[in-house]
Amino acid sequence: MSSAPRPRAADGTLDLRSWNWSDGTVALDGRWNFDDKPLTVPSGLTFGGSPYGSGTYSLRLLLPASSSTLALRLPIIGTAFELSANGQVLAQEGVVSPTPEGAVPSYRPQVVLLPKANEIDLRIRVSNWHDAFAGIYFSPTLGPWTQVQAQRDRAALWEALMFGGIFLLGLYFCGSFVFRAQNRAPLWFGLFCLLIAIRSTLYSEVIFLDAFPGASWFVVIRGVYVTMSLALVTFAAFLDRLYPELSWKPALFAATAVGGLYAAINLLAPVSWTTGLLVPFQIFLLAYGVYAMVTVVRAVSRRESGAWLFVSGLGVFLVTVVLDIGKNHFFGNIPSLVNLGTLAFLMAEALVVARLFARAFAAAERFSADVQKINTSLERFIPREVLAFLGKKSITEIDLGDFSERQMTVFFLDIRDFTTLSESMTPNETFRFLNSFLEKFGPIVRDHRGFIDKYMGDGIMALFPYSPDDAVAAALTMRRALKAYNEGRARGGYAAIRFGIGIHMGPLMLGTIGENRRMDSTVISDTVNAASRLEGLNKKYTTDILVSGPTVQALAHRDSFSTKFVALETVKGRIKPIEVFLVLES
Repeated sequence: MSSAPRPRAADGTLDLRSWNWSDGTVALDGRWNFDDKPLTVPSGLTFGGSPYGSGTYSLRLLLPASSSTLALRLPIIGTAFELSANGQVLAQEGVVSPTPEGAVPSYRPQVVLLPKANEIDLRIRVSNWHDAFAGIYFSPTLGPWTQVQAQRDRAALWEALMFGGIFLLGLYFCGSFVFRAQNRAPLWFGLFCLLIAIRSTLYSEVIFLDAFPGASWFVVIRGVYVTMSLALVTFAAFLDRLYPELSWKPALFAATAVGGLYAAINLLAPVSWTTGLLVPFQIFLLAYGVYAMVTVVRAVSRRESGAWLFVSGLGVFLVTVVLDIGKNHFFGNIPSLVNLGTLAFLMAEALVVARLFARAFAAAERFSADVQKINTSLERFIPREVLAFLGKKSITEIDLGDFSERQMTVFFLDIRDFTTLSESMTPNETFRFLNSFLEKFGPIVRDHRGFIDKYMGDGIMALFPYSPDDAVAAALTMRRALKAYNEGRARGGYAAIRFGIGIHMGPLMLGTIGENRRMDSTVISDTVNAASRLEGLNKKYTTDILVSGPTVQALAHRDSFSTKFVALETVKGRIKPIEVFLVLES
């Protein structure tokens, strides 16, 4: 497309006779006539010093002799218009009236076909009895129908894409808040996006009317101002939640009060109030924008995460807002860039919130890893099996008094003559010996589907929840491991170690005891006492592995184990005597 300078209207005439349409469309900018007086288009319009009244724009078009079918793309015209060419009415929006009683306002951009002629007397009758701003807000565009329609389609497509992208962005961040409600910044940003998305459909090409053609002008105009008012409220809340330490609460309260009040006026008061209060609201909007910029610059100076993105996006947005306000009030022939500025701002803020989520997710991952490490460490003190029997997934779920009643086999092991043995060692050597002993024999319990409930200085108490066969098999494995262990001690010049094991099966209660600030897991049952007494009887009979008669009877594979009756003993704490068996090598 050619970069040839576009012709401009002068003295109510636009001469296009030498214009080549292959160079593109022409904006009908310049000096039109309005009620026989010159007026620059695009422009705002006053009727004798008042924004309310009616009148007629006129422009004489001189066209090339060989022009193809031409079309005129009409923008939003405030607030009703009727277009005629050479006296023929081609289009209208709303009802133009010289009095308020007969006027019907309407906003709807149109593409209108012009009659074929070398000279066209173009007239646009307008009336405005509702809006504080009247006139042709944006440049009408003239050109071949295909080019003009393509421009309109591109503009509508851009606004539709902008609406869809920003709306989905808003839904995403609102949905993210639902799943992580601790931080409200994403919620306010999501609501801000939704409001901006809705407003974009009510502005410029007004694609809202394509979806709801019967909607009145009052719905559109109130929607424009309400969404703008509430966008200020949600943005102020977003800034406050994003940088709570830098936020100045009076500014938040002022933005909330002004935005909320203006939204209420837009909804309930006459539209003339809405548009009449627009300038004071825009002044406040700019003032709050300066405050927001100062806040974000402070965040940059403190090296807050994402502050550079925020200040860049906000800066672009504020510049385009100032340009848009200037265009509306001073009617300069500058392009409307507020949509681009809004998109740049929202993308920058989306990255800021995304970084916020990323940091929160990374922190959650670190926290989860720390919790996993803590749980793994705590399992060394409270076995995972205890949690399972109490119906808990994590130690954090355990409460004082939790318990479970089950049938289990209790296993006691005690190192013989440990007191005498420890007298020949230093405290450091004693601990090293105990840890090396338990490191060798503890895994044997786990290898046989048991778990160690507690260490008792020179011994252990283990539980086998599934079968007494597991406990007896573990005892035999320990006997063999002790032989190999003592052979190693003998080579190092150390005395042999002996132990005693007692095994008894029966009902028991596994639970937590203590108080709120200090608790422990424990097993309460006569079964525990009986197993402990059996272990002690090893000293009396000079044996190493003693099992109760009920446990032998409960063995699922009795033929796999060899036992020998030792005695009928009445152990301390029990009324009835129990049979005591020595476990032999199979």
